[in-house]
Amino acid sequence: MNFRHLLRKYIDLYRYLVMALVLNVPLIYFILLLDMRRVDLTFLTWIYLSCVFIGYYVLPLLFIVTIIFLFSFVFRRLAIIFIGTIITIYIYYLLIDSLAYNMTRIHINLFWLEWIFTDLAGFGLPPNTVRNVLLVLLVVIVVEVGVFMAARKLKKPKHLVLTFSLLTILAFGVSQVIHIVAYQKNDDRITSLTPYLPVYVPIISHKNAVKYGGLLPLGESKYDEASNKNQYGSLNYPLNEMKYNMSADKKLPNIVIIFLEGWRFDMMNEKVTPNIYALSKKSSVFLKHFSSGNSTIAGTFGFFYGIDPTYWTAVKANNVLIDNSVFIDALKNNHYTFVIYAKSNFERHKIKDAVFRGIKVHKSFAGKTKVEQDRDMTQQLISFVCKQKDSAHPFMAFAFYKSNHSPYMYPPEDSIFLPAKDLNLMFATDNTDPAYYLNDYRNATHYVDALIGEFLKQLDSLGDMENTLIIITTDHGEEFNDNRANYWGHGSNFTQFQTWVPLIFYVPDREPQQIEYTTSHIDIVPTILQKFFGCTNDIKDYSNGRNMFEKQMELRPFVIGSYVNYAFIIEDNVYEIYPLYTRKYKLNDIRAKASPPSPHLLKMIMEDINHFYNKNTNN
Repeated sequence: MNFRHLLRKYIDLYRYLVMALVLNVPLIYFILLLDMRRVDLTFLTWIYLSCVFIGYYVLPLLFIVTIIFLFSFVFRRLAIIFIGTIITIYIYYLLIDSLAYNMTRIHINLFWLEWIFTDLAGFGLPPNTVRNVLLVLLVVIVVEVGVFMAARKLKKPKHLVLTFSLLTILAFGVSQVIHIVAYQKNDDRITSLTPYLPVYVPIISHKNAVKYGGLLPLGESKYDEASNKNQYGSLNYPLNEMKYNMSADKKLPNIVIIFLEGWRFDMMNEKVTPNIYALSKKSSVFLKHFSSGNSTIAGTFGFFYGIDPTYWTAVKANNVLIDNSVFIDALKNNHYTFVIYAKSNFERHKIKDAVFRGIKVHKSFAGKTKVEQDRDMTQQLISFVCKQKDSAHPFMAFAFYKSNHSPYMYPPEDSIFLPAKDLNLMFATDNTDPAYYLNDYRNATHYVDALIGEFLKQLDSLGDMENTLIIITTDHGEEFNDNRANYWGHGSNFTQFQTWVPLIFYVPDREPQQIEYTTSHIDIVPTILQKFFGCTNDIKDYSNGRNMFEKQMELRPFVIGSYVNYAFIIEDNVYEIYPLYTRKYKLNDIRAKASPPSPHLLKMIMEDINHFYNKNTNN
């Protein structure tokens, strides 16, 4: 009898906690809806957002409540306090984030909270900021005490837990199905809402999205110039109409862009890349150049858009509205012929739609291995430039080599760095000697260099070197346990081994030089548009970058993107940002602690990552 009584009290406790969570749903819904004040909501977006609010943001709380409840059989009162505290903090975070996002267009994370409260004046915040924030917390605490008191008194339906659980699970499922199909069909009514929501990472793909996508009323939106083109858009890019001042008889250059997948900053030399090294003697070589990412998406995006990779989610979500980067638009307006060679999942990652919209991406190459496919890609590239020899229009060619992507591949004749061995990461440790695996990577890079050498030789024989810009770089670097911390490859941290990359910029008739000041992938677009297309806009109208050929005297912070997070690089310090955590280390040693950054440089970063967000309200 006592056991039954305890069990009944135990179940009643769970129903009480779930009822408190149910009473918080309208509050969560209202707070998240504040982030949508700039959006004209339709019936479809109302359904989607309602499912997101209930599924994505409430379901995790239900899971946490359930887990804590399972361990609360003895400590009943402690469980109530613990869950109440978690819900209070959660509601408080959503509310503060909404207020901050409305002012700065930046979602709150612990990095900004730490540095803002360290130096309020340095960020231009009034001294009463802390008081106001604490006052908001007090209000939330009072509200939550009232919610939990009401939950205790209210009658709890018999099937409350089951009904609420099923509702939140169903809402999550419906929201993600809608987003998967909208993502596949580029329906910006749905996808453009993602940047407005805090810590929101929706599912983007499924194998049945194409097969069953027609069952939902979703599809790419069409806009005319007279309509409100930005009614769903969260971006204002570019800030002003792009203007150019070029003489009618000016001959525009051909542009060749070559990426070697995962190319380290110290792997451009006479031994590893002799052909690129020979070109570097005729080019501008940027000795301290950062990619915009430690991943392919972030590195490619920053290169072609000239804006920080933190904008990738918003650009991807608004690609129908944006159409293309100002760089690609300039090439199209000047009748460039395009060829894009990249077997890198550009369609699945939305690089095709967001970066090369309306341009065919060639991804099929003869051969079963990367070695054979890269060789065929080179032949296709050579064939393309040969056909353009007598064309009346300039061309832009982009080639993305993959043989030096793990697992590294190369023909036997390129086994010049020995001993070499393929890496099995399952057995790697802090003490694993990287020499064998680094040689494997060197051999693959040497092979890609040979292919590039064939292309450069053909371009020279056609006489096209005299009117062609050639940029050779990469999407990111590659690490080989350099700090003896068991980091390999890329995408795992933002040390110099994964972010510092080679950049060779060949400009006909320009004196070769080695540039030692720091530059970034986001500098490519403004440099080309200013120097070769006569762009008269202020660079800030369309880029976070600088003109690479103009020496920068001021200290400059960099924003580097990854798969799901990003980092700030300030001098030799790295601040890796997660929603609830900041990882700080030195650029050259992940084991060394970073120094505190100056508020002045942090304000520069905040302005840059906020610069292109739409600050006008529609409602």
